[in-house]
Amino acid sequence: MRKPNPAVPLEAAHAAWRTDGAQSDRHAWQTLSCKLVTPLYGGGVRAGEIDETMPIRPSGIRGQLRFWWRLLYGTNGQPADVFEAETAIWGGITRGGPKASKVAVRVKANEVHSSDLAAKSQLVGFPAYALIIEPGGDPRLLCKGYGFDLALRFASDLDAERRAQAEQALRWWASFGGVGARTRRGLGAVKVEGLEPVTRAEVAERGGRLILRTSGGDAANAWTSAVEALQRFRQGQNMGRNPGPGRSRWPEADTLRLQTKRHALKHAPEHTVKGVYPRAAFGLPIVFHFKDAGDPHDQMLVPDGSDRMASPLILRPYWNGQQWQPAALLVPGWERRLSVRVGFGHGGYQPAWPNDDPTQARTLAEQIQPMQGRGTDPLSAFMDYFEKG
Repeated sequence: MRKPNPAVPLEAAHAAWRTDGAQSDRHAWQTLSCKLVTPLYGGGVRAGEIDETMPIRPSGIRGQLRFWWRLLYGTNGQPADVFEAETAIWGGITRGGPKASKVAVRVKANEVHSSDLAAKSQLVGFPAYALIIEPGGDPRLLCKGYGFDLALRFASDLDAERRAQAEQALRWWASFGGVGARTRRGLGAVKVEGLEPVTRAEVAERGGRLILRTSGGDAANAWTSAVEALQRFRQGQNMGRNPGPGRSRWPEADTLRLQTKRHALKHAPEHTVKGVYPRAAFGLPIVFHFKDAGDPHDQMLVPDGSDRMASPLILRPYWNGQQWQPAALLVPGWERRLSVRVGFGHGGYQPAWPNDDPTQARTLAEQIQPMQGRGTDPLSAFMDYFEKG
């Protein structure tokens, strides 16, 4: 989060926001009918909790729109130029003082009743891999089918090019985003009436990748199909693990055993790949929990300089205008996540995957069973698996 500019008096900043808002309040609002098609998790003031008085927050949706704008338009150019372009639409504290957002957002929704909420364990067909929680935890989620109206207003002095960019961010959010937390695993997915879905060609043009499976029935079935594909790829028997369930077919656990010089009697390191962490590309942190005596203590794989890295992969139901499909999206710029430097929080950080060396990447990929014949990096390998099964 950016820090306020100390050169701008707080009272002056508040006055500028109020003035800009009042000046643009005369202009027309565009209202869109929205409905949750997967359960909403979190989104309130407290992490992981539903705010029953304001379950869908305008600030949250505006933040989502800003996020999609950054993916589409904020990756090229000098940082100062990108920041200027961003604040010209979405507002912020700049060197010249505060700027109000040129996109106003309002939400109209009915009161949340107890019948609208259900614990995770009560939701039939809920894909467990979409929301992994602490043992004994069973948060209440706002059930699918909850509807709300989303109203947006563009300021009259927002030029045509920037308005078009904001409208594109809205389409991408409607197609691939959501509300609340864990939207990258498909929670809080929303069907928005009156917007054309973003196509595979549009995604490819922006540098992303979109794979759509054949119709998955309703939205819930399409969502479950998408999420369970990742679970099988990473942890499923005969895919991510040996039968049994047996040992992982991924190299990270054995790399950790080698680094700590600890392993259970029957779990000596045996993976031929060492020193890389392919599953880091799917998001961090990753907690490694070993259950057998002699194995390493619990360890957490994190990116260098932080404790989190959002996944570049989004799994959710996709509305193609006629039916729901299971969807896997690699967001624009996904390749950068492959070479992020990772470690266990005590030094020794190194690139998760040798993305800058195609020959080495190909050699390593052929030694990791879930990736064999599917691609030279873990994300491409999953997308191949998602498409072909």
